Order: sequence, then C-alpha cells, then structure tokens
Amino acid sequence: MNRHGYGIGILLLLIPIIGHSAIVYVPDDHLTIQGAIDSASDGDTILIADGTYTGTGNIDLQWDARSRHLVIVSENGPENCVIDCNGEGRGFILNQGQDNRDVIDGLTITGGWCMGSGGGAILIYTTSPKIKNCILVNNKAGFTEDEPSMGGYFVSGGAIACLDHAAPIIIGNTIRDNYASYSGGGIHFVEYASGVLANNIIENNECAFWMGGGGIALYNHSSPLIINNLIINNYARDFDEGGFGGGISSRNCSPLIINNTIAHNTTENVLTFGEGGGIAMTGSLYPIIKNCIIYYNASSSHSLNIGFDPMDWLDISYCNVEIDLDHIFDLEPHTNFDSIPGFVDTINGDYQLMLHSPSINMGDPDTTGLHLPSFDLAGNNRIIGGRIDMGAYEYTQFTSLPDRSGPEGFQVYPNPFQDHTTISYKLSRPAEVEVSIFNSTGQLEASFPETWQTAGKHQIEWCPHHQASGIYFVRLRSGTSTLYRKMIFLE
Repeated sequence: MNRHGYGIGILLLLIPIIGHSAIVYVPDDHLTIQGAIDSASDGDTILIADGTYTGTGNIDLQWDARSRHLVIVSENGPENCVIDCNGEGRGFILNQGQDNRDVIDGLTITGGWCMGSGGGAILIYTTSPKIKNCILVNNKAGFTEDEPSMGGYFVSGGAIACLDHAAPIIIGNTIRDNYASYSGGGIHFVEYASGVLANNIIENNECAFWMGGGGIALYNHSSPLIINNLIINNYARDFDEGGFGGGISSRNCSPLIINNTIAHNTTENVLTFGEGGGIAMTGSLYPIIKNCIIYYNASSSHSLNIGFDPMDWLDISYCNVEIDLDHIFDLEPHTNFDSIPGFVDTINGDYQLMLHSPSINMGDPDTTGLHLPSFDLAGNNRIIGGRIDMGAYEYTQFTSLPDRSGPEGFQVYPNPFQDHTTISYKLSRPAEVEVSIFNSTGQLEASFPETWQTAGKHQIEWCPHHQASGIYFVRLRSGTSTLYRKMIFLE
C-alpha cells in the first residue's frame, strides 16, 4: 500500500453523482476492460476485480464520451488492480469529449509507452476527465535516456500529457518513476491546458531535454491549479539549454502553485547551468506561489531552489524557501522566510511536519480564493488550529496513529452489498474513533458515534434504509485524523 493510503485527500464535492447506474464487472461480465467499456451505457460503472490486465483489450482504452460518460474503478484499490502495458501502448486515450463525469479511479498503470502526442500512461487531449487514487509508475514518453529525442511535446509527459485546452482533475494519485525524453517526466500541461492537480505524490520522475520539469512541466499559456502535492526527488537534465525546473518548470504560463511541498528535486545541465532545482519559470505571465515549502533542492547553477527570469512579475508569499534568491525575502508583505522545515523523516519519505516546525500556522491567514481541498495529503483537515500550515501537510498529533500495514487493517464486506455490510478495522493503539458513511455527493448517510476503542480489531455493521444503489464511502477518523477511507458499492 502506498504510504498515504488509498483514496486519501479526496475532494468529496468533486465526486460524480452515480445514481441508479448499472455496474459492469470485469472479468465476470467481460474478460477485458475494453469489452466492458464497449458494452456500457451512459452513467455506468466499470468495476474491475483484483488482478493484472494486459494485452489487447486492456491497453489504449478509450470511449466516445459525447454519447456516454463512464466511471472505471477498481474493486479493492490500485495495489490490487494493475494495467500492465508491457511497452505496447498507453493505459488510456481520453480524447472524445470526456468531462468530470468520466472517472478513472484506483488503478495502477505501469509499462506504458508512447512515441507521439505524449502521455506514457494517459493521454488527455482537449478533454476534462477525472483521474483519482491511481498509481502511475514506470511509464515512458519518447526515447530512452540514451537516445536523443526528436523534440516537441509529442514525447512529453512520462505518466500524463494534458494537451490543447485539456482541463482534467488529477487528484489523490501517486506518480513515480516515470520518464519523458523531452519534458514533464511526471506530467505535462501544454497549449492552454488547465484543470486541477491536487493531493498527489509526484516523485522520482525524470525528463531529459529542453523544457525541463522533472515532476511537472507547463508550456504555452497552461495554467492549472497545483495544490497540496508532495513533489520530491524528481530530476531534469539536458546537454544544451535545458536542465530547467527539477520539480516544476513553467514557460509562458500562469499557474497557481499553492500549499505544495517541493523538496530534494534536482536539475542539471551538462554544458552550462541548470536552473531552479525546485521551481524554474521563464516568460511567465502571472504565476502565484503561496504557502509552499521549497527546500533541499539542487541545481548546477546558483539558483538551487527557485529560478525566475525575469523577476518583476514574481508573486511568491507565505513560503519557506531555502535561501538562494534574496529578492523573494524583500517582497511585500515580507511573509517568506528561510528556516529548516522540520520534516519527520525524509530518508523514509515522510515529509509531514514535526511538532516544532517553523512552517506550522505560517500560511496565508486569508485563504479566500485559494481553492483549498478539505483534507491535506495525509487525510487530515486542511486547516487545524485556526490557520493553515505551509506545505502539503497540516501538523497533527495523530501523525503516527494509523495502522495501514495491509489489507487486514480496514475491510468492508461483502462489497458490493445489498441489505448489509460489515466494516472491520484495526488500531495499533487505543483511540477514540468515529465511523461515517457518505454518498457520492459528500452527504452523510450514517454515523457511528465516537467511542474509545482498545488496540486490536473491531467491527460494526451497516444496514442501509432507503438508500439508492451506487457508490458510497466509509471513513474512519480519530479526532482530526483520517485513519482509513474506502469505496463501497450498494447494489
């Protein structure tokens, strides 16, 4: 299981209304995912059982959303449901009218490869689907790192390419170990693309040429909201004019970069100087950077963490930035500072904040217009203690409480269900807990009051009354900390 659990940081209000749509099962109803897609009607859910799906009928998946919108979801999360492209194509091609009613939820996509139009795992072209709770790992756009690229954004976006006015919602995913031979090792937004990139872990991705952006690349008036992401250990390199933006690169764009933790990214140019190990921007229009931690990044030039050219349009505030560009500390209202962030354990990938972190309660006190999600990257309330923290995480004393060691930690069965379902969970130590059940629009359907529970296994039973069939969510909380979340299906 990924270290932040399945489905953390979900924006409930962004979840589509499923209503009385049918559920099409893979492989019970259809052996391949494409077969299930082809048979589905508008509003149906494609429910994919545990297993690894590969070959014809399970890669380069697509549908015409101008006549029908679909939800494609795994039964038990991305750790258990894998699309392995084996270098033979992508996972999905979304270029036929998809909007936020079209959802890809809880899949692992690996081994994707493309040579044209970008997007090693998923191509999003002029459409606006929702990608959530997925693991996109070891996908590639373009040539190998040892073979020169032909250039252009056609070999960009190792995991996801968002092209030509695309406006997807990409939320709660892990995007790691992907490669692009041109730009956007993890994700590339190009040609007036927008949308939302929220509550994702973007790590260990690499790009090799010109436009840079080891984690994220933005180009030509692309202005997504990049919020609440952990962007770490990404790498951008080049032999000529690149080596630009190890974490994020932006050229002629106006993104909103809010409450991200951007750390341990690297940029390098073999012949000259790399720029902006964390963030690099050039020719930008009106970018806004707020409430971010930009620290421990590396570059072959003097601008280790951030690189901006020119700086007269720079709007960066309430950020903790390792000092290498004095100009940002002179900006009104003097809210940027340089202090060791106080991460819990970066060696093991834990970038949550320790008790005495200087970034706690130091974000902008006025969050109006920031489009903040309800939860931070660990599933905690996005604001605790009256004022938002810097970075992707809110400090909470319950940081070490959840036991997410394996599937036995939180189970709901049977799933799908009809007249009742049993909710089973395990605590690593005593705690007060509350179990709540929400429908797909975020409305509370049932709540089991907070009670003190001992360490060990516990279970409760829910018998729905008058609830419509469709998708629901079970949440287990202790105080302000979300321990577990799981999707369930009422038939």
